[in-house]
Amino acid sequence: MGSIVVMEYVILILTLGCFLVAAIAEIRSYKKGPAFFLRMAEIAAGVIALCWMTAVGQSSVRSLTMVCGSLLLGGLALFSKYASRVALLCVLMGSVIVAFLWYFKGAYHP
Repeated sequence: MGSIVVMEYVILILTLGCFLVAAIAEIRSYKKGPAFFLRMAEIAAGVIALCWMTAVGQSSVRSLTMVCGSLLLGGLALFSKYASRVALLCVLMGSVIVAFLWYFKGAYHP
């Protein structure tokens, strides 16, 4: 039982690290402009979805909504012009992991 909890924390820290690396890559880039704030908002939405998952209770409707929202966030990241491929890859990977975590939290329950 203890190893499952440790694995969960490792996955949560890995996902948070993905969004953190993407944010650092965007902040250090030279491509700043109006789209910069949109890209940072996408990264912030991913972090908020991850943090909200650990704070709220289990509901199948909420979980399914957040799965769709996380996948939509990943789709929007494909159309955003990120400063580097590393930032894009980190946002995509973080969004997919958040979607899977929300799915396993309760979206598959009837």
